[in-house]
Amino acid sequence: SFNTLANSAEEFLNTLKSHYQNTSSINAFSLTHSYLGRSDPFQSWDYKAPTRYQAFKVTEIDLMNKHYYQNVVHHFTGGLYFDEVHFQNSNESLRYERNGISLGKKAIPQKLNSFNRYTNLTLMNLDFLAVRPLIDEQNVVENIQYQKNNTTKKVTLIHRPNEKTTIEYVFDTEPLRLTVINNKTRNRIFEYSNYRTNNGLNFAHSLIKKYNGDTVPSFITRIERFEVIEKIDPEKLNLPHGYIKTPAVKGIDKDKTLFVSNIASNLFLVTDRSETNNILFQVNSDEITVFGVPRGKKAAQEVINTIKSKFPAKRFRAIHVTHPYSDHIAGLVPFVEQGAVVLADTYTIEAIKAFPRFSDSIESFVFKAISNKQVINGVRFFVLENARSKRQSFAHFEDIGVIYQTDFLEVANDNTIANLVPSYTKHFIQFIKDEQLSFDRIIGFHRNNNISPAVVDKTYQADTL
Repeated sequence: SFNTLANSAEEFLNTLKSHYQNTSSINAFSLTHSYLGRSDPFQSWDYKAPTRYQAFKVTEIDLMNKHYYQNVVHHFTGGLYFDEVHFQNSNESLRYERNGISLGKKAIPQKLNSFNRYTNLTLMNLDFLAVRPLIDEQNVVENIQYQKNNTTKKVTLIHRPNEKTTIEYVFDTEPLRLTVINNKTRNRIFEYSNYRTNNGLNFAHSLIKKYNGDTVPSFITRIERFEVIEKIDPEKLNLPHGYIKTPAVKGIDKDKTLFVSNIASNLFLVTDRSETNNILFQVNSDEITVFGVPRGKKAAQEVINTIKSKFPAKRFRAIHVTHPYSDHIAGLVPFVEQGAVVLADTYTIEAIKAFPRFSDSIESFVFKAISNKQVINGVRFFVLENARSKRQSFAHFEDIGVIYQTDFLEVANDNTIANLVPSYTKHFIQFIKDEQLSFDRIIGFHRNNNISPAVVDKTYQADTL
């Protein structure tokens, strides 16, 4: 049975205000939490057995001055290690990467509203901060609906702060604790548990997050440490020595127009000014073979249009797929529609056939399985098992000393050597050394498309986890 007395919402809110009174004056804090994120099956070592990635996050927030500092470390499949810092002081907001694997020594400007975004995400991790919008509501009668289940002793407050937003808060009453926040507008559910006292505060140390209808947890979060602070150390709110601020993205730097570079006889590179993603293609007589797959249909069509503008009379014969991660197969359909045969190892072909987004079009795919050390049109393909993907291949253009690969070796565009590289990167370098593969240039799908032998050697000397 539900009790919906008119004045119950106000009475219960008064109870909440009293319960959370000792946290109401907290305006600056440091939070350390770890979490396991749900990996897409097509971002896992084996798409049939999806894994979770690990993350560790330290956040400091000053609500009065609107300053924040956040250091987030991600451990992705195979030991890929990202160590990013975001911060906002009174004048600017920047992000940089301490491991150097993605941004090198670049610091990227962020919009000054990033404080609100990061703060809102962080506050949801702590039950006593997550309830503040509810407690601060001025128009309780109009905007908050009260329900009590006398059997379970649970109280639900339905908060509609505006026409577009509906958020449900569920509380246990014996003892009084927040257990669930259901943000119906954003389709996000937060489940709070494991209440313990730390530094005089009793709060939930475990949090399950379910996004977009997920029935299994999207994120499994554990609060490691919470501390009230006076302010954020000024050193954390400034860029460390050695980093270079990139100009704010505008004008010519925002230009995503693709262009084609002839890097060797009949071998061409397609990229834009940012060189974020790099596609290679080879021209053989009146046929084109593409190496690497754009991230999605739109990007794929742009690559196709760019190639056609250069070679309007030639047809697409094949496209090489290195491994079945979603960002390396999602753009396949436009190439298949052009008549391109998909070149991939047998495991990758099997995974592509299982990719949900291809369910309506997979019958039109034509595959050609490649095997280790197979040569096609002067290109030798190598198929390896490694810690990043169950099978992963790369292409060696033997006569011109070029290797095209995705994910084996990632180097920032400024050739910064990462402090920690994945084990599979060292194994890849060891493999090309053992096989005595001759190369002057390694092209990566991500970022750097001109990795020199000297940079490869320096990367090989870096530490691994």
